[in-house]
Amino acid sequence: MSERDDDLPPVPPDLTASMRALRSMSPSDALVERALSKLPERPERPAAAGGARSQRASDRWGWRVSIAAPALAALAVAVFVAGDRGACSPAIERSEERAVALPDEGHAWTHLDLWTHRHADEPAVVQLEVPEHVRVRLPDGEGGSLEQHCRQERCSHRLTRYRGDAPLGVAVAQPGRYEIHVRHESNEARVRERFVLIAERE
Repeated sequence: MSERDDDLPPVPPDLTASMRALRSMSPSDALVERALSKLPERPERPAAAGGARSQRASDRWGWRVSIAAPALAALAVAVFVAGDRGACSPAIERSEERAVALPDEGHAWTHLDLWTHRHADEPAVVQLEVPEHVRVRLPDGEGGSLEQHCRQERCSHRLTRYRGDAPLGVAVAQPGRYEIHVRHESNEARVRERFVLIAERE
């Protein structure tokens, strides 16, 4: 370490903690697309008539852009994450408990009324987690739906451009307590919702 480095003041602990928190953040898909769209495009190479000097300068500029592009992308994502998440932080959270009456045979279906109005008509990335023995009905993007049955301890489902125009349905067939977690994020908001289903047979 040089003498100049010894003269530098120590980094404040709160700044170090903030940098660690920023590194651990993972931006949403929509946020990465926005960040990458803001990067400058690589300049075109000049014509051969520009001479050897302009050609060398252009080569150096192109090399710098190719080296700096990944760093600029990471910086742009970090700025958008810090800015957007700072604007809508903390995340909106809510919890809802529902009683589900089970039929003598078959499944009892119920819709999850997500707070998609918080996204102001922007498409959201949705992450849905359900416990074992819960059936899920997801929109297929073409006006229909896909049904899946969770046969593991916990199953995760993801929708990338959900607008709330089709409901998410879940179903259970046995009495019990089922906890369902849903996260949906857009450029407008981050929402975390927890649904607790108390299923009983009449």
